[in-house]
Amino acid sequence: METPQRPLAARLAPPLALLLAAVCPACAPVPAGQAAPARGETALEGDLAAAGLGSGWVVWESNREGEFRIWIRPLDGGTARRLSTDEAGRDHCCAHLSPDGARVAYLSMPAGRRKYAPPETAGELRLVETDGRRDRRLASARHYGEHRAALWWSDDELSFIDGAGDSRLIDLSTGTDRLLSRGPPRGEGYLIDPTGRWATSSTAHFSPRDPATGEVRVSTPLGGCQAWVAPDGEVGIWSAGAGGPIDGVELATRRTWTVLAKHDPRLPGDRGYLYFPMLSRDRSLLALAASNDEHDHFRADYDVFLQRLDPASLLPRERAVRVTAHPAIDRYPDVWRAGHLAPPRLAPPAPAARPLAESGWPAAREGLVFVWQAAERANRHQEGAASEILEERGETWTDRLGRLVLAGGSAAAAPASAARVADALRAANAVTVELLVEPAGSTAGAAVPVLALGSGPRQRGLWVGHSGAGLELRVRTGETGPGGGVPAVLALPPGSGLHHVAFTYSPGRLRIFLDGAPAGAPAWRGDFFPWRARELTFGAEPGLAGSFRGRLSHLAIHARELTAEEVAAEAARVLEEIAGAPRVETLEVEATLRARSRLPTLDEISPYRRALVTEHWQVEGAPQSGAGSVRVARWALLDGRPAAAAALPIGARRRLRLEPWDAQPQLASVFLSDTLPPEAASRLWFDAGAGAEP
Repeated sequence: METPQRPLAARLAPPLALLLAAVCPACAPVPAGQAAPARGETALEGDLAAAGLGSGWVVWESNREGEFRIWIRPLDGGTARRLSTDEAGRDHCCAHLSPDGARVAYLSMPAGRRKYAPPETAGELRLVETDGRRDRRLASARHYGEHRAALWWSDDELSFIDGAGDSRLIDLSTGTDRLLSRGPPRGEGYLIDPTGRWATSSTAHFSPRDPATGEVRVSTPLGGCQAWVAPDGEVGIWSAGAGGPIDGVELATRRTWTVLAKHDPRLPGDRGYLYFPMLSRDRSLLALAASNDEHDHFRADYDVFLQRLDPASLLPRERAVRVTAHPAIDRYPDVWRAGHLAPPRLAPPAPAARPLAESGWPAAREGLVFVWQAAERANRHQEGAASEILEERGETWTDRLGRLVLAGGSAAAAPASAARVADALRAANAVTVELLVEPAGSTAGAAVPVLALGSGPRQRGLWVGHSGAGLELRVRTGETGPGGGVPAVLALPPGSGLHHVAFTYSPGRLRIFLDGAPAGAPAWRGDFFPWRARELTFGAEPGLAGSFRGRLSHLAIHARELTAEEVAAEAARVLEEIAGAPRVETLEVEATLRARSRLPTLDEISPYRRALVTEHWQVEGAPQSGAGSVRVARWALLDGRPAAAAALPIGARRRLRLEPWDAQPQLASVFLSDTLPPEAASRLWFDAGAGAEP
């Protein structure tokens, strides 16, 4: 395992060590039970004393002397010292203070690992007095998937996961233990809270347990890790995403909220990446560790902090108090306060009412990280930001309302926009994606991409697809494979036309909306930690065959969950805008191609890369206009290449969706080749369809 080096003298033979110590006292090894030299830690003694937290202890695991050991520091100031004994070839972890603050339970494990040992790896559950005396073995034990191994029920009762993976309760006064619950067949064992009503593991499931039978009914994990149930059994906390936030859950209702945000301003600017949360027994202090945006739990420079909380709401108060400032890895703290009171009744904070914009779309703008309403709109996710410009690729254009028409091609956001979106969603660990979509028809076989945030099927973050069943959502999480796992499906009504669709997700909670109304809430789980997404495309996905055909507009991505009321407002404003758009005459005809103007070349239209051509079509039957033939403008060049429509042979029959040419302001600057004879001239129409293969 890579660890900070011990002082040089500690790595030399004894005679050389003594000689170096005489010349350089700061290089000498530190005796057990004394403080190791630490940059900036001396100043923390005064900071802790000035914080007025009272008397008590903070314990944590640190590798500042080589292998991981349990360290302890007084709450009211004083020197940090190593608590657990030296033990060659072993790491010490999972420190947990007893209710009376007199003892610390911890786990001794084989040393040298660069990641958490598999849950089935057995260690030794040990007990030590806070003064460093009587460090002794209790039982064979495991951690629960990360470094939590035991939960105090009382001053003499300790629940733990035994070497076989079962949950047990040991009575220290008698030396006896009993079975609480059988563990799962494989994987993480359960830590049982002091009320006996809840079980949890590292994967952040807070599962009800029957105290009479010991049966654990495993709930859907919320995503994230390092779950912990407070001793009162009312609330759980966990790391809800990569580097934060630290979230709380009211166990009786499953309602969740953020206790401490990632990069919360109460922490130093270089220590905003949060992990390893633990509550004091009175819920007035949150112990955690934080790094400077480094993740690796076995290499990054984490330091321990204490954050004051309102014990009823668990909302933070004042600035965090720093406990360590050492370049080693200081992690998994626990905190105990003397004379603590029983916590008050839990009162989770009410959801904050977020104001809607007075007019326009999007109505909900807090947390907005991407917006593309239509061509020629501002398309800015916040004031002062650059307008989003989509790069149209292949068979793609915009219609008279500025909507994106995808007829076999795609569009892509700028790389900087894609990176911004991916980073924001990973940081928030939540997403809402909304879009106005009009499929050109159903697709057979596998779904084709409508929206893809990623670098291909093996590196997806967020993906929306279209199939005969409707729309599909895939989100890659820590609980899915790279492709995003089993999709959530939104069935569209038969003969479906234009719809506002929204998906909201945060770990453990997915909701689907159709035209502003709830349309499903499948059980999903996992966070966004595995994301490596850096491309945002529409209508296609890099590395995947097949493309979406239809129209898209009002694309928005929010780095938070929108409420049902917010989604309803988004849909209402979009659909109202579309309903109020000017109407134009539309012809839907079956027709046969009779003649085509000369196709322009790319050199002729340079520096432009797209052009149109007029064609003469014979209508089968009588269309609404009563004309037997129509003159139609269709695409000849798109993205610098011949359009698929230009390859259609004379005599081919197709279904056309036609709109008047003079109602297409977006085409006014596009080159139009019209070499048909005058006798073929008639009213000019534009082929506005995107569905049929040419």
